[in-house]
Amino acid sequence: MNKDNINTGIFIFNDVQTMDFAAPLEVFDQSGYNVFTVAKTLETVKASDLRKFLPSYEFRNCPEIEILVIPGGRDFNQASDLAETEWLQKTSKTAKHILTVCCGSIEFAKARLLGNQAATTHHGYLDDLKKFEPKAEILSGRKWVDSGKLISSGGLCSGIDAALHLVSKINGMTEAERIAKWMEYPWAKDGKANYK
Repeated sequence: MNKDNINTGIFIFNDVQTMDFAAPLEVFDQSGYNVFTVAKTLETVKASDLRKFLPSYEFRNCPEIEILVIPGGRDFNQASDLAETEWLQKTSKTAKHILTVCCGSIEFAKARLLGNQAATTHHGYLDDLKKFEPKAEILSGRKWVDSGKLISSGGLCSGIDAALHLVSKINGMTEAERIAKWMEYPWAKDGKANYK
């Protein structure tokens, strides 16, 4: 498989948590994947930490996505944007892999995509995820949970662990270990969180 042809689309939006998308972006970039950001429009996106980002593509013209990354950041109790929900639903059907980071799993659940799959999120929002999708198996004490097509992760740096796990599925453990070593990152290969 040519790694350069693995289109990895990262969904960004106002109040996105920078680390939620920057962490897996770094892993996938180190893997040689074709990484880009996608937003509803090409207008500047203002992250929760006040950084500003220009999306690579907007919904209507982004390339086909093989890996869809859904970060968290905004108030998930606010009403969903219909265009964003429809795009997530459409893109999730065709993507081969979906990786959610932190409250990105709640965005995924709000789009009625989680169903009865196992998933996790930031440890402070596990009950909220269950509220948005009561049928799901919500797991605590996990940095990432692999449900097949969907890999969900806890908050912030857990996105690195989940992205490394996905690289190991696609390109093998040796490649994932190489990237973890290059990043000097203590990868939780088993997905277990080492905090109480």
